[in-house]
Amino acid sequence: MDNVNSSAQPLPSAKTSGMAIASLVLGICGILTCGLSAIIGLILGIVGLCAINKRAEQLKGKGLAIAGIVTSAIAIVLIPFMAIFMAIFIPSFDSARSQGMKIVSMNNAKQLCLTMALYCDENDGRFPPAENWPDVLKPYIGNERILTSPFAPEAGRVWAMNIHLKDWKLRDIKQPAQTVLIFESRFNSPPAGGLELLPEGTQKRKCYIIAFVDGHVDCVTPERLDELIWMPGLQPYLEVK
Repeated sequence: MDNVNSSAQPLPSAKTSGMAIASLVLGICGILTCGLSAIIGLILGIVGLCAINKRAEQLKGKGLAIAGIVTSAIAIVLIPFMAIFMAIFIPSFDSARSQGMKIVSMNNAKQLCLTMALYCDENDGRFPPAENWPDVLKPYIGNERILTSPFAPEAGRVWAMNIHLKDWKLRDIKQPAQTVLIFESRFNSPPAGGLELLPEGTQKRKCYIIAFVDGHVDCVTPERLDELIWMPGLQPYLEVK
């Protein structure tokens, strides 16, 4: 009698459904991306679950498919709420970012005032030469990034010196709290000048960052520019040019 191999052949192990896995991944991504991938995740989850039910011996991953369907559905339901959240809070985030950068700019202006004060102390009270003050102050400036704007640090220097302080001494300024020392200017404009160097769009801007001879820094509105003293010993400009 021929020998008969009576050993049972092992059944192939069931594979995890790729659609079930993809559904769960897309559902999770949908929560993180405001539902952008959740719709596809929901479709794949339903199709994958149907395939698993029909081919239970060959496919597994029913729990993954259900989890993908539920997660994708939650992400889709959350889309309107996320949209409302973004509409409410993103402007607030932008405003906070702008406010933070303005504070950095004002701090930079304050540091420049301190470096000018150090220069005056070591040079008989005279202000640095207006035409090349950034170069003259380099030994006093720890980080030259303070000469740039935090809004666009790659754009170059954003500060100019009041040209009318040329050849003046600090102690001779009679109204230091009103007399402009340095001010926010157009990118890479001449290192010294007056109102003509202010950034364009005067009427649209909320304020200009200006540092004064006494060392304080203020954000001056366009309406207040004519109250400032640019020429020591003279009255403020009567009009904004």
